[in-house]
Amino acid sequence: MENLVYLLDPETTLFRAVELAGAVSVKPISDLLGCEVAHESHWLFVDEEGLRPGVTAFTIFDGYPQPLGGKIILAGDKRSESYHSPSINIGDAAAHFQCCRPVIDPVFVTPCDVQSKGLILAGVLTDLNVRIESRPPMLVDGSA
Repeated sequence: MENLVYLLDPETTLFRAVELAGAVSVKPISDLLGCEVAHESHWLFVDEEGLRPGVTAFTIFDGYPQPLGGKIILAGDKRSESYHSPSINIGDAAAHFQCCRPVIDPVFVTPCDVQSKGLILAGVLTDLNVRIESRPPMLVDGSA
């Protein structure tokens, strides 16, 4: 594979190498995603629609102050007209990301919570607790 980029999907947490047809340039990447964020000798291309109302997953990137929404592509930058394959392996790249999603945990009445003359039945939903689940990307062998 010559023109590799790494593609992270925060919904599935899958992180995989993808070969692009032709040069790794803005056109095929922008067709997939949208806007771009520069970082050292690599580029992160981020889906600009990713942080919309009703977001179901997002990504935290080391050293970046806010969450990134939608799919992300990591490509190398050798200061030329086109982008290149990343200069680090996919495992090292994955270590810089955390895939996050909101999780809702139901809270039910337990038999201990019910008063002797209470009308609340054990097992009734009383609350919903919201938390953020965070995990590293899962590496996928092969290309798309």
